[in-house]
Amino acid sequence: MSKGSAATPAEPNQEVEELYFRSESAYLCLVVNRRTELIRIIDFRAGALPAKRLYIQSIAKKEGIRKLITLVEKDEVSSWTRVGFVREGTIPGFYKRSDGHLCGCVIDPSGASIEITDEANKLSERIINQARRAARDIPDHIKGETCYEIEDVHGYEFRDEAVANESALHTFDPFGRDAERIFYQVTMKDTPTNIVSGEFQDCFGHSLIELLYAPETENEILAATAAIRALSDDLMGRGIVAGFAFVPIDDLDTCTAFIAAGYRKTGLLAEGILVDGERKDAILFTRKLANPGEDETAT
Repeated sequence: MSKGSAATPAEPNQEVEELYFRSESAYLCLVVNRRTELIRIIDFRAGALPAKRLYIQSIAKKEGIRKLITLVEKDEVSSWTRVGFVREGTIPGFYKRSDGHLCGCVIDPSGASIEITDEANKLSERIINQARRAARDIPDHIKGETCYEIEDVHGYEFRDEAVANESALHTFDPFGRDAERIFYQVTMKDTPTNIVSGEFQDCFGHSLIELLYAPETENEILAATAAIRALSDDLMGRGIVAGFAFVPIDDLDTCTAFIAAGYRKTGLLAEGILVDGERKDAILFTRKLANPGEDETAT
């Protein structure tokens, strides 16, 4: 087949759609999230970047989406940077025994390349330093919280309510292909219920961690920390190697919860997250949950 082809357009109410592009030399999937206005590119075949770039740009323009990301092996980074992407972060253990390198692109109507500014870098450092100081006061054992796994249907019910109220930090939409998802509910005295969810893929051993609501009070930060810790422990027990999350660059309280749960900053994405209808730069938080070779080493 010499010409690229895409999937049938989605229904208007379909939030996430997978579009495939195939040619003699290229094969990729675009996970188009209309709710969060983000496209994740999953590339199945190296090379042929100009043809891929044209197709990706045409879909982004059609959908009105500015932010594109792809996660690739180290040797593919240079190919993507040559066609306008920027290496924005790293997820240790994303492919179990190798890291995933996140390359991003913001498509501007003027054709200009938009990258993280010096001001954004300085802001992220201030927020991270403040979050580290605050995280020192969070104990290893948090008292008064109740955290447990809930069924998917209930997790999505909470999500739908938060989206309807325009109060959701994350939307629990698919990030990858053929992934599984688990939900944890956490409650604490004088705090509203919060939900933390993990989308994971056993074949690769990584999981995206998402909080439904951004914490705003001291108790909410404690509850969020407890939930992220519990979910991370669960994922570790399932053999997941890498956990990662995207947090708005100016969200001190959510950053504090992730740092207190053992996550660290390993990237910064230009316009990486949609919050209250506005694109914001995002901090990439990651945590190596397990050593994939430890069992072999132990024997």
